[in-house]
Amino acid sequence: MMRVMEPPPIEEAALAPVSVFWDIKSFPVPDGYDARLVGPCIKRNLRKLGYTGPITITAVGVLSEVPRDILKAVYSTGISLKEVIKSPTNMYALFLESSLLRTPPPANMMVISRPPSYIPRHFSSIRDKDREKGRYTIFPFPFGEMPLTLAISLWEDFLLADPVALEEEKCSEMGDPASWFCAVCHHFAAPDLVTGRDFDSFITHLYSRQHAQLLQFQTVPCSPGSVCKHAALAPSIRFICVNKKIEEEARAEAPRDTTSQLT
Repeated sequence: MMRVMEPPPIEEAALAPVSVFWDIKSFPVPDGYDARLVGPCIKRNLRKLGYTGPITITAVGVLSEVPRDILKAVYSTGISLKEVIKSPTNMYALFLESSLLRTPPPANMMVISRPPSYIPRHFSSIRDKDREKGRYTIFPFPFGEMPLTLAISLWEDFLLADPVALEEEKCSEMGDPASWFCAVCHHFAAPDLVTGRDFDSFITHLYSRQHAQLLQFQTVPCSPGSVCKHAALAPSIRFICVNKKIEEEARAEAPRDTTSQLT
């Protein structure tokens, strides 16, 4: 996989932080592989390419579908977790989604997901404009048609390269403590309920009734003029339903009908 990854184009990129977003559903930890080696493997190869800035890694996906022991293992090595409504479809989609989470420039962003079968015409101009602003992107696979099975095979070869050296590095570069974030609930729930640093609190949230309800509602969201489905949510959930808010504002602004009072 690494032979298609580009080294830093300029010194600014080499020194800048690297934010890695890993589609853990499409590119899972291989059976029998020590999940605690994923982070050191990614970091080691980025260092070999010449990236010397701090590296943070975030596993993205529908994490309730990932084995709990895998999540706990990667989390213990400093890989953060992001729960989303649905897993990324490809590198391009993950690139667009993760762009909002990037650190201020200069900065690098790496996305690990399946190669897209279609590349929008304007994508090159997006990357060029990003580079002008000091934002650099690293892709593990070439853009263009590549069977998913081949991409996964390259991913596994990448992880299995030099396992002895990785064992030695497993705890040598921990970086900042990992954190978790729930993108499913962050628009609705209180801030302290959708992010944290304790793994057990993440698991509690992930399998909570509240999370399941919000996940269900967001798959078919409310729209202005439709019947508000969020009214059925538990009272403990703090949220602002766009549809309900519009209706309340319209009711408050409507002139009072005094006709009935005069008859």
